[in-house]
Amino acid sequence: MRGDAIVFVNSDSLLKNYDYYNDLLKDLQAQEDSVDMLLKSRSRSLEAEFEAYQSKAASMSPEQRAAIEEGMMGKQQELMRIKELMVDKLQSQESAMGDSVHSRLVAVLKDLNKSNNYFYVMGYQRGNGILFANDSLDITKQVLEELNK
Repeated sequence: MRGDAIVFVNSDSLLKNYDYYNDLLKDLQAQEDSVDMLLKSRSRSLEAEFEAYQSKAASMSPEQRAAIEEGMMGKQQELMRIKELMVDKLQSQESAMGDSVHSRLVAVLKDLNKSNNYFYVMGYQRGNGILFANDSLDITKQVLEELNK
């Protein structure tokens, strides 16, 4: 390959076969599943508490009902606050993951470029602006080998 070539990396193949990225993705998915289970559990608990309240509400004084309803509204608001915090935390982790993957990719590309002197390294993905690319310009395998070391 000429040292002044424009080459490409198949983005889909890269992410599919990049071990570090897939490990991060699994960890993030496990955290999302854990958050989902926690929120569902707390939501079911709050629903059960509400149903128990409804079955006893007729025999309570207005003051008792008001106090219980206020407490339950507070619990619901707290659950919503926890959900927002957890979603924000997961989004921050996902963003950090993307930054980390990008930084590692750029470092590998810069290192490969030292010996190849590419003009451009393009990202190829079905549906993006590149409609055709000659397979001889595909450096995805080289990049993956370096990334997965």
